[in-house]
Parts: sequence; C-alpha cells; structure tokens
Amino acid sequence: MNKVRLIEIPCDYIQGEAKDRGSYLLVLRLKRKSNINIGRLGKISFRKGFYIYVGSAMTNLIKRMERHRRIRKRRHWHIDDLREVAEFHSVLAIRSYARLECEIAKVFSKIAECKIPKFGSSDCSCESHLFGMSKDPLQSDEFHKLIQYFRMDRYSLP
Repeated sequence: MNKVRLIEIPCDYIQGEAKDRGSYLLVLRLKRKSNINIGRLGKISFRKGFYIYVGSAMTNLIKRMERHRRIRKRRHWHIDDLREVAEFHSVLAIRSYARLECEIAKVFSKIAECKIPKFGSSDCSCESHLFGMSKDPLQSDEFHKLIQYFRMDRYSLP
C-alpha cells in the first residue's frame, strides 16, 4: 500500500513568481531584406526572416508586451525602430522575480543563426539581445525547450 505524504507548498515563492514582471521574447518577421536605421547603431542590414528580441520588464510586463504589438508609439528602444518595419509574430512571457534577460540572451545566441551586435544591450555587457532565424522559431523544438527551461525547469523549489 502506498503511503500518502504531505508536501509543503512554498506559497511566498510561488506568489513572487506569479507577479506581472520578468522577461519576454518578442518574435518579429521581416518579409524581405531591409536596411533599417536603428538609433545610435546606425543603418543595419537585416536579412529576410524571423527576429527574436529578448527584453524585460520588472514591472508591468503585460503592458510592455502589449506595447510591442503596436506600431505607432514614441520610439524609445532599438526594438521600436525594427518594429516599425517588421511585422508582429508573437510575444512570450517568462515571469520571474529575477532578472533573466541576459541569461536568456546568452542561451538564445547558441540556437540563433545570427545576432545583431549591440542591439538592445546598451545597458549590459551582452553581445546582443536580438537574434535572427530564417525559419519560424515557434516551429523549432530547440526554441520550445529553451522556453520550457526558463519558464519551469530552472526552478528548484526551496
């Protein structure tokens, strides 16, 4: 006969992780090769394909993700310049109390076909926060495994 055992649920930890903050992956699509002026980075040549931008919002994550859906807005970040030309494909949240943006960018750089140097990383030491792929990343098992890792598998409950 199996014994039933009580497990302690770390409610404080779970509530902290469920707040409206964390990182996100914005997926955009360029239908054709484009030369785009990106703020202080200047004119950059983008090839046709999908671009994954790794961002964060430690407050109001949902509002930040919604902002990236819109084309008309005051331009503030590098991604705003690209978004004016590229079509919105999807945005995926990775809720967390911890700042994971740079860790996520480093991992995504390993599966991407290219990266745009210094894009979105002017406030950190990362090479980039924008990565390119010729095929839809949502159709990639590797992409989904990385999302799964950052959403769930990285946790080791106290």
